[in-house]
Amino acid sequence: MKWTQPWYLAYALVGMMMLGVAPIFIPLSVEDGGKNGATLVGLVVAAFYAGGLLAPVLGSLADRRGIQRGVFLWSFPVMALAMVGFGLGTSVWIWAPLALIFGGAGSLAGTVAGLFIVEAQPMKEWNNRLSWFRLAYGLGQVVGLIIAALAATQLRFGWILSAVLLATGFFLGRRQLPRLKPATPPPGARTKGLAALLRGKIGVFLLTWLLTMMGVQTFFNVVPLVMRDSFAVDPSTSSILFLVGAVLGTLCYPLAGSIANRTGPGAVLLVGVGATILAFGSMAVAALGDIPGKAVIGSIALIVAATAYSFEVVAATLMVVKIYPGPEGSAMGLLNGIIALGAVLGALVPSFLAQAFGYSALPAFACGVLVLAALAGLPLYRRSVWRGAPAAAEGSKTSPAT
Repeated sequence: MKWTQPWYLAYALVGMMMLGVAPIFIPLSVEDGGKNGATLVGLVVAAFYAGGLLAPVLGSLADRRGIQRGVFLWSFPVMALAMVGFGLGTSVWIWAPLALIFGGAGSLAGTVAGLFIVEAQPMKEWNNRLSWFRLAYGLGQVVGLIIAALAATQLRFGWILSAVLLATGFFLGRRQLPRLKPATPPPGARTKGLAALLRGKIGVFLLTWLLTMMGVQTFFNVVPLVMRDSFAVDPSTSSILFLVGAVLGTLCYPLAGSIANRTGPGAVLLVGVGATILAFGSMAVAALGDIPGKAVIGSIALIVAATAYSFEVVAATLMVVKIYPGPEGSAMGLLNGIIALGAVLGALVPSFLAQAFGYSALPAFACGVLVLAALAGLPLYRRSVWRGAPAAAEGSKTSPAT
């Protein structure tokens, strides 16, 4: 197919781990039958995403050194070994550093993977190529959630199976993977201080995306525990529901790219955030109000939230590579760094809330944060904001593929 390449299979394995296996297996493994409280679960989940905070720096460094290919390929054995160790571990003090390693390697792999598109393909093809690129990631998530559903009661086996599959990415990723030259600053680029960077569209985007990820990850970090304690849905069933939403979301990746072509990525982000607000708001009312049929409401809301994530991530990917005033490597790293920071905040801050009031309080908190995200992003939703953005950037973006 025109918009896909064989090495996408390796990128799909990153999605399998980051969005499929890890969000289910980490909280279940750490909770360990209720012996560890919500605070310790939040600590390890936060460690998993904290590794991604270095993605902007390491991704930019790999881009400047011209070692994008090696960093991408070697991330797979690193992730696999750390996951095996996590599956065999029995202590929070073992789990936390291993989560930091394989979460960080996964985020770095995702950052570098994006460079093989935005630095090797013409900008006019980015919307379509990035949508199908994310489709591969979503398919990987589906596989990961199938593994999670089948192995929710056999966590050690699930971890090891996932690690073996992940290790194959070292070989799958070699297939037609572009070779990129070291990145150089585009003509006319200028170094900007933090205050200057935060002004304008990029500042609005960063705030909106941070709040969006914090709200989304507050729930997705501990999906099986929220669904079990709030809606009496067991982890295997919640994994299947998550899977259904992931399948629907995966099918929506090309649709999201198509909508972005017509309306701009801001409208796509608004669709995703709005749908997630409705999902989490429904969950909050059902859980805190203890209304009849709350298991059905929670289940449908989980599917909707998982589906909406595809619109959010496609929109954010298209936004950051078009408006970031610097190399694409830094832009992709920044995107993943914000995802990681939002996930860390969405693990640590709500963990104290869950410890005090139970996991039933998290959907309401997540909904509130997403409402703030939607309001912060108001300047981004108009089509006129993005009209001409690709053309303006075309002359400043380089494609150093060889």
